[in-house]
Formats: sequence, structure tokens, C-alpha cells
Amino acid sequence: MWKKLLLVGVVAALAVGVFKGTRMMQRASDEVASLDDWADDQVPVEKKIAAMRKETGKLDKDIEKAKNELAREIVEVKELNGKVVETRVSLDSEHKILAARSEALKDATTKVKYGGTTMSVSEANSRLTKDVDYLLKKKQALENMEKNLAKREQIRDVLKKQLDGLVRQQQEMKNEIDTVEAQYKELQLAQIESKYQQDDSRLAKIKVDLRKLKKNLDVQKEKLNLAPIGKTEEAHVETRTLEDNINLLNGNKVGTEEIKSAD
Repeated sequence: MWKKLLLVGVVAALAVGVFKGTRMMQRASDEVASLDDWADDQVPVEKKIAAMRKETGKLDKDIEKAKNELAREIVEVKELNGKVVETRVSLDSEHKILAARSEALKDATTKVKYGGTTMSVSEANSRLTKDVDYLLKKKQALENMEKNLAKREQIRDVLKKQLDGLVRQQQEMKNEIDTVEAQYKELQLAQIESKYQQDDSRLAKIKVDLRKLKKNLDVQKEKLNLAPIGKTEEAHVETRTLEDNINLLNGNKVGTEEIKSAD
């Protein structure tokens, strides 16, 4: 009884440990994923685009390999097709010859001419039997060759589709990368042309400094415009000699001015 209870307790403890371990592993996995996302965000967009172009360029090796395989298969198919055509023509010619010899044997009684040699009908028939068997073997070989040709043509077509797919996918990826890069450059241009930038770019700081400098210059300009007002009266003060001033005090005229002396 106690052994059973102890066993149940151990199993329960192990189950709890596995559960906690699973949760910890999941949490650690989430943390790693979050860290990966953070690290990815730190990579400049230009570098990401350059990296994608580099990876896309690596497909050139796969495309070149597919081209080589397809080229070899095309040559193999052409050679095999030539052999099939040649063998088929040869068999057709041999078939006609043997058919003619078999017709000649039908009318023969004791002797018959077979392949340029005169022989007995029995001997000629034996020769015909061997030739027919050899012809049938060659026909079977032709059938196998034709089946092989059909398979090689299928392989050629598959390789061509694979090559076309690789080229198409590479071009599509290049187009998508070009589109992303164009959108990114448009965003950069919009940020540059924006009057109020929300980023911490160097250009934004320069714009702020320029606005401050322009404001300071405007203030200095306004101060300069106000400065002549206090100097206007001084500009019209007449320059007189000491004698002129004494004459004026005595009520005498000096130039066009006249000051009356007080009673």
C-alpha cells in the first residue's frame, strides 16, 4: 500500500516537473524569438535589402546547374531519337526483305535463292527462321529504346519546367526587392521633404538649427530697422559756432534763425 502511494507521489512530482519545464521552455523560446525580433529591427533597411539581393543572386548557381542538366538531357534525347529513327528505318527494310523471301519460299519446291545463295527449301526456311527471330529481337530492342526515349523526354520536360520555375521565381523576387527598395526610398524622400520630422535624423536637427538661426537673423534685422529712429533728431541738429550761439542769446539773427531776448 505504502509502495503504491509512494509510486503515485513520484509520478505526480515528475508530471509537475515536466509541466513546469515545458512552461519554462516555452517562455525561453518566446524570449529568444523576441530577442531575434529586436536584433532584426537593429539592422538597417539598406543592409537587409543588400542581403536579400545577395541571397537572390545565389540562385544563379542553381539556375546554371539546372541549365547544364537540361542541356545534357536535350542532347541525350536528340541522340536517342536519332538512334530510334535509324533503327526503325533499318527494321522496316529488313522486314520487307524477309517478307519477300518468305513469299519466295511459298512457291519453291526443291531449291530456292536466299540472300544471293541458292539452297534447299528446308535450309532456306531454317535461315528464315533465324532471321525472323533476330528481327523480332531487334524490334523488341526498338520498343525498349522507344520507351526509354519517352522517359528521357519526360525528364527533359521536367528539367525545363524546373529551370523555368527557378528563373521566374528569381525574377519575381528581384522585382519584389526592387519594389520594397523603391518604397523605402520614397519614404526617405518623404521624410526629407517633411517640414516637421518625427525622427532623430541629422537632417531634422539641421532643420531645427536653421529655423533658430533664421529667427535670430530676423530679430537682428528688426533691431537694425529700429535703430535709425533715435538718431533722426541728431541728424538735423545745426552746427553753430560760439559766436552764433551768443548772437542768438542776444536776440540777433544767425542765418535764418532768430531768438528774441527775454524782457
